[in-house]
Amino acid sequence: MNLIDFLKERVKQFGNKIFLRQGEVSITYKEFGILTDQMAAALQTLGLKKGEHVAVLFPNSLDTLLAYFSIIKAGGTVIPINPVYTPREMAFILANSEAKILLTAAPFREKIQEIKPQTPLLSQIIFREETDPSIFSVLKKWASSPSALKPVDLAAEDKAIIFYTSGTLGQPKGVILTHGNFSFSGPNIAQAYGLKENDVTIAVLPLVHVFAVASPVFGSLSSGGTVVIMERFQAESVLQAIEYYGITWFPGVPTMFNYLYHAYEKMATNIKTLRMGLSGGASLSVELLKNWEKRFGAFILEVYGLTESTGLVTANPVHGLRKPGSIGLTVSHVQTRLLDKEGQEVKQGEVGELIFKGPNATKGYWKIPQLTAETIRDGWVYTGDLAKQDEDGYFYIVGRKKELIITGGYNVYPREIEEVLYTHPAIYEAAVVGIPDEVKGEVPKAFITLHPGQSISEKEVIEFCKQYLAHYKIPKQVEIRKELPKSSTGKILHRELKGAKIEADK
Repeated sequence: MNLIDFLKERVKQFGNKIFLRQGEVSITYKEFGILTDQMAAALQTLGLKKGEHVAVLFPNSLDTLLAYFSIIKAGGTVIPINPVYTPREMAFILANSEAKILLTAAPFREKIQEIKPQTPLLSQIIFREETDPSIFSVLKKWASSPSALKPVDLAAEDKAIIFYTSGTLGQPKGVILTHGNFSFSGPNIAQAYGLKENDVTIAVLPLVHVFAVASPVFGSLSSGGTVVIMERFQAESVLQAIEYYGITWFPGVPTMFNYLYHAYEKMATNIKTLRMGLSGGASLSVELLKNWEKRFGAFILEVYGLTESTGLVTANPVHGLRKPGSIGLTVSHVQTRLLDKEGQEVKQGEVGELIFKGPNATKGYWKIPQLTAETIRDGWVYTGDLAKQDEDGYFYIVGRKKELIITGGYNVYPREIEEVLYTHPAIYEAAVVGIPDEVKGEVPKAFITLHPGQSISEKEVIEFCKQYLAHYKIPKQVEIRKELPKSSTGKILHRELKGAKIEADK
């Protein structure tokens, strides 16, 4: 099914229910269908043809989703651009994606003018000025009514969105997701999370990432729920929003749950409507999960997915046994395997690379055929994530292939060390990477931040680890920082810590 038909079905089914909210503005399913029809007609008037790319540069807002769906309805492919990117990063994505049109806002005018000479294929830039109430008010100049939209023949395998993600190639890589990917994943996500029409969620994760688009947006769209859009994450504001809008489930990354946990201790907000937190994007420490559930009186559903999977591969069952520290079971209609270095399936309890296949799988990377061939083999997507599986079929991520530390012939998985560090009462955040060692090849190094008012020495951290870890897993060094580098979604960036050197006196 293509997304035009998919959205029509939801508009017909949920009509006057509220789909999107931001501040005091609400848009029903029916209104969203009408607005995006008229905007799509405007894009066709501007010359957009089937398959052409349109870039979208907005902070999290109603404009972002109005733009995405109008581009798709017009037959185009969406190219999200992160508003926190530098001009250099924006120029690369605009040029690499071959975007013909850019929809953006006035605050980005200076950056866009700076990089325009580097984007020769970008023929039209449409700004929402400060005086314009929305991007709809700008585009409607080119289409008098929704009926002006011309039908477009789109198939399930046609491109819908190309998400640019950070990679090891030195530049972002464009992951192609199709109409079929989303029309499958939306209902599958809604089913896996147990979403209902009366559910209300928050989209505070950046809408330039698949997690935000797949889970809160398409999950809600598939179940008739409501999405409250927030421009950026700020723990106190999110807690206030939970009370004000009656939020029932919150999707976020582990650092967000950490911030919420500590902020709630100091606030008197009423969060009785919240039944579930949804954690993905990185590993959530078991210690934080248990503490958060106790303090909030809501459970956390740990899930696993990546851009290449349109957001979901495994999930703990919403109505069943949830295992702390596990990413759960394989979701419906998706297949998974764990393979060793030789491509053979590993035994139960052994570590292997997690691969998957199914209707959620990407068709490849934009203009990188070699990487596509390396990543997708016989329909299986090789994730690069290392995992193990227990006797009940639950998966546990132990690290990334590229983050595996081999020290003196032993395999050390950073996640195991981080779990131990998170149990120390003084430690707020932790990340472990491998650093070069002349004798052992690599050794673990821990980077930590501390809770306010706490202090601890490197020696004390190492002594603490000795109680719980084999000798070869104990960090060789511990570096205490004020903060750890994070992505725009809040994930700790291990690769930025990887450059640390062993001190000369170690």
